[in-house]
Amino acid sequence: MKVKLAHLALAACVVMAGPLGASEAIWEVLVPTAVQPSAFAIPDPLPEPAPVSMEVLAAEPAPLLSSQIAIPARMPAFGPIVRPGKTLFDANLVLMVGLNVADYVSTRKALKYPGLSEINPLMKPFIKSPAAFAAVKFGTTALSYLSMRALFKRNKTVAWVMTTAGNVLLSYVVANNYRLIQGARVR
Repeated sequence: MKVKLAHLALAACVVMAGPLGASEAIWEVLVPTAVQPSAFAIPDPLPEPAPVSMEVLAAEPAPLLSSQIAIPARMPAFGPIVRPGKTLFDANLVLMVGLNVADYVSTRKALKYPGLSEINPLMKPFIKSPAAFAAVKFGTTALSYLSMRALFKRNKTVAWVMTTAGNVLLSYVVANNYRLIQGARVR
C-alpha cells in the first residue's frame, strides 16, 4: 500500500513539474455587440525603459524607534491550549443533559393524554409522582454525566461511543414522545 502511495505521489509530482502551457486551452469568445471598437492601441512592441539614476533622496538617517517601543525580554505567555476533542466531548455531554430534560418534559406532557403511558419498566414506578420522577431523572442524568467524564479521562474512544449512542437513543425517545403526543391530539 505504501509503495502504491509513493508511486502515486511521484506521478503527481512529475505531472505538476511538466509544462502547463500545453495543457491549457485558449479560447476566444467573440460576442457581437453594438459597442464601437476602441481607437486606443498599444504600440507593438513596447519600448524599453530608459535607465534611471539612483540618487539618495534623504541625506540624514531615519530616526530610531527603539526608544518609543518597549519589547519585553521574555517570551509572551499564552493561555491554555484548547483541545478540540475535549471541547466537543463537553458539547456532547451538554447535548445529553438537554436531551434528558426534553425527555422529562415530553414524557410529562405525553402522560396527560389518555391512552399514553410510560413504556420503560425502570421508570414506570416513579411516573405517579412528578417529584419522584424529576428526582430520578435528575439523578440518572447526573450519574451519566459524571460517569462519562470519568470514562473520558481513561478511554476517550469508549466515552465518545457511549455518549453518542446514548444521545442517539435519547433523540429517538424524545422524537417518539412528540410523535405520540401529535397522534393523541388528532384523536
